[in-house]
Amino acid sequence: MLGVAITAVIIIVISGSIFWKAIYGGGFGALSNALSTTSRSGTRALNSSLVLVYVAFGIAIPLVFIIGNHAKSNAQVGGIRLTASEQVGRELFSDHCAVCHTLSADNAVGKTGPNLDTLRPPATTVLNTIANGCLQKPVSSSAATNCLGYGTMPADILQGQEATDVAKFVAAVAGHT
Repeated sequence: MLGVAITAVIIIVISGSIFWKAIYGGGFGALSNALSTTSRSGTRALNSSLVLVYVAFGIAIPLVFIIGNHAKSNAQVGGIRLTASEQVGRELFSDHCAVCHTLSADNAVGKTGPNLDTLRPPATTVLNTIANGCLQKPVSSSAATNCLGYGTMPADILQGQEATDVAKFVAAVAGHT
């Protein structure tokens, strides 16, 4: 969305420059010749009006859309509206989990941990794995540290509310985008 806004601003700047050149001369000086017969105060009023219109359409309106879209962009993923807790979980996942795990909702393409889009784990499983970690060769097949991926994940990468937020985020978006 930011790319679209930047493109719109560039188009506005280019078209504004062409319009300005048309008014003040050069190869497009027809309007400049027409304005040369108006009074000095009329020319100032016209210039002021053009500057205000240019600022409004070229800067203010795109800025309003960019600011408004930024606030909304973190609130949803693939059409799924995230709660405040899940939004925090999204940021924490990016910082702590994305390097190993694949999760399309976060544009994460880790290769060591399991693909969470394929697994679609519930929040309880994610929370258990965050708390206990996982080992490649656990003591028994039913151990809490049994691993689904190829790597070894240390326990307690995140704790408390942070772990809960990540678990909620993963459970909400895994496999849905």
